Amino acid sequence: MDKRAKKLIPTLVLLSWMLLCAGCSYLVKNDRELVYSKSQYGIDKFAVVSGHHIHYVEEGEGEPVLLIPGAFSTYRDWNRIIPFLSKQYRVLAIDYLGVGDSDKPRSGAGYTIEAQADLIVQMMDILHIPKADIVGVSYGGGIALNIATRYPDRVHKIICIEGNGLKNEKLPYRPMEAILRWPVISDAAIGAIRSGLIDHVGVRLIMGPAWHELSEEDKKEVFGIISQNNKTASRFSWYHISRSMKTSKDFTEEVKRVQLPILYLYGKESGYLCMAETNAEFLKKHLSDVTVISFEDGIHDLELQKPAEVADLIAEFLREHKTDDVLIGNLSRGCGE
Repeated sequence: MDKRAKKLIPTLVLLSWMLLCAGCSYLVKNDRELVYSKSQYGIDKFAVVSGHHIHYVEEGEGEPVLLIPGAFSTYRDWNRIIPFLSKQYRVLAIDYLGVGDSDKPRSGAGYTIEAQADLIVQMMDILHIPKADIVGVSYGGGIALNIATRYPDRVHKIICIEGNGLKNEKLPYRPMEAILRWPVISDAAIGAIRSGLIDHVGVRLIMGPAWHELSEEDKKEVFGIISQNNKTASRFSWYHISRSMKTSKDFTEEVKRVQLPILYLYGKESGYLCMAETNAEFLKKHLSDVTVISFEDGIHDLELQKPAEVADLIAEFLREHKTDDVLIGNLSRGCGE
């Protein structure tokens, strides 16, 4: 072994140790109700729900609209939407259990879609919100659909951005599950995520082809959102969230009985296009009041890519939804493509 290699080994050991420490340093119980960083829009608040401290950001006045982020994300995913919706509504952007500044319990929480739905409905009780419009993306969209299915009297309308609440053959989070399966190694990986070492790679993976189409100002804002999301990552909760499509109950048959108005949005450049199209087709086939809108150049996280367009569609749908399905383009790209 040459001298350079011998000098490099202690550096690599130190770096690995630092990443491992960073990966294990998150707050399991945020009973002091600390926030990693002050919210850009609205006021940071907490609700204690079944013993868990759930963080959310509130902005605006009017009818309540709950915003639920996607898997491994925080309320900040809605930062580009909040300024639009809060002009007309009381917006509550939620860190569900296991992400952001909310508690991240290592036991007693399965992080299933139905468990998250239960906590959010209990949170509505605590905040004296009898009924709300609910917007969710991806995992959060699945939670929104689950609330509509099991608590229909608590919901006015549902807006679902590529929601994955239905069982699919191709599970969307398998790569993350494989990475997070093993302790120590995955703790070091989470440490790398929390440290910001892979932010540039992560942002480009999330934004895909849309990244190069953003202005420099938009790139800076989106990068900041995703980077801040990563700062509060935790292996245990992320791992169980990645397995939620396996561990959550199958409510496919129950969803068919939903009578609430639903707006379903998805992008044709999404990495989960097959899942999105399958869900859109299912909802259109079995439910009577569904509006489906697709974007030809849209990605999975439309709330980050097209905030103004998405906010306008949400606001219009909440004001007066149409009973006829709306479809931009067509479902020409099938799952086999």
